[in-house]
Amino acid sequence: MKTVQVAVQDPGYADSIRNLLLQDGSRRVHLVEKPNPDLEGVIIVDSAGLDGFPLPPDEQERVILIVQEDRDDLSRIWDAGVRHVVFRNDPLQTARIVVVGVELALERMRRPSCVISLSRR
Repeated sequence: MKTVQVAVQDPGYADSIRNLLLQDGSRRVHLVEKPNPDLEGVIIVDSAGLDGFPLPPDEQERVILIVQEDRDDLSRIWDAGVRHVVFRNDPLQTARIVVVGVELALERMRRPSCVISLSRR
């Protein structure tokens, strides 16, 4: 089962994301104050939470940042290593689509590479 941690300060928004992600029954969703990087899976955080959450290079691909379109500095976010951004006023389905995409990418990264050996006889 997949895991998602939601560290968003707005409790109503965090609950809405949680409820949407739980609908298909394929993941556990934890509402957290601070994400635990030791727990596998996707991490959803808002820009306020990003300041208190160090982002090691090997963790960057699993973080989705919820931003305020008019307030957040996207160049600072990019420099911090965040590559997945959802605007706060986007439909919640957009966040769900991004979560599914990140989950698929993480799954692909965990699979052992298939090595094909071509030898001549």
